[in-house]
Amino acid sequence: MTHERTVPVPATRWTDAVIPCIDVRAGRAAEPAAHPGISDPGDVVEIADGYARGGATTLFLDVVDPWESTGYLPDLLRELVETGLTPVVSVQQGVLPSTAACATLLTAGAGKVSVSTSMAEEPGLVAAAAAELGGHRFVGVLNCAADGRGGWHVLVHGGDTPTGLRATDVARRYGELGLAAVLANSVDREGTSLGYDLELTAAVARASGLPVIASGGAGEAGHLADALAAGHATYVLVNKLVHSGRASVASLGAELSRAVTTQEGGR
Repeated sequence: MTHERTVPVPATRWTDAVIPCIDVRAGRAAEPAAHPGISDPGDVVEIADGYARGGATTLFLDVVDPWESTGYLPDLLRELVETGLTPVVSVQQGVLPSTAACATLLTAGAGKVSVSTSMAEEPGLVAAAAAELGGHRFVGVLNCAADGRGGWHVLVHGGDTPTGLRATDVARRYGELGLAAVLANSVDREGTSLGYDLELTAAVARASGLPVIASGGAGEAGHLADALAAGHATYVLVNKLVHSGRASVASLGAELSRAVTTQEGGR
C-alpha cells in the first residue's frame, strides 16, 4: 500500500508536547479513527500523517500483538518515519524479549522502544539493553494504581497484574539507567476523561529526574495544561481525545498556547 504525503505544518513548542497514541493490532488501528479527513479509519500511517500535519512530532505506537506476531512492524515503522513523526514503540505491554529484537525496531525507524513489564520481570535484561543500545533509546512506562496510602503501585501486562513495586522506586531506577523519559499512566484515570493524576506525574518527575509523559484521563485541553504546569510533566499523551475526533493535535496546541499566555499575563 502506498500513501500520499502532505508536508506537516511547522510544530510549535506546544504541539511538540502533545504525543498522540495509536493502538495497533495486526498492523491496523485496533479501533477505527473518527477524526475528519481520513479515507481509511484503520490505516495507521494515514492516521499518523494526520497527526503530523497537525503539528505532532512524536507518535506512541502501542502494539498489542505478541512479539512473534509483529513481522509487519519494521515495514510499518519505515512508512511512519516518512510522515515526519518519531515513533515510540511499545510491544506486548512493554515486554522486551531481547536486545536484538529491540535493535531491529530501532534500525527500522523507531526513535525509542518502551519497557514496562520487562522492567518488573527481567530488570537485568532492560539494564543490559540500555547499556548496549543507549538509555536514550528507551522510554520507561509505569502503569500505576493508587495504593490507598498516598502512593502508587506498579501493574504490568497492560495494567492487569500487580507487582507490589512502588511507582517511585521503579521511576528512580529508570532515572539511574538514563532512559529518555518516563511515561506515568494512571490506570485509575484511564478512559474517564477526568484529567491526569497530577500528583502521580509530579512524584515520578521528582523520583526519576527524567522528562515525564503524563498519561491516562485526558478529556480536554485544560487537562493537558494542568499536567504540564502543576503535574511537572514535559509531555502529554493523548489517545481517545484525538482518535475520536473530539479534538485535533493542532487545536490542542493552540489551546495550550492560549492557556499559557493567559497564565503569564495574570502574573
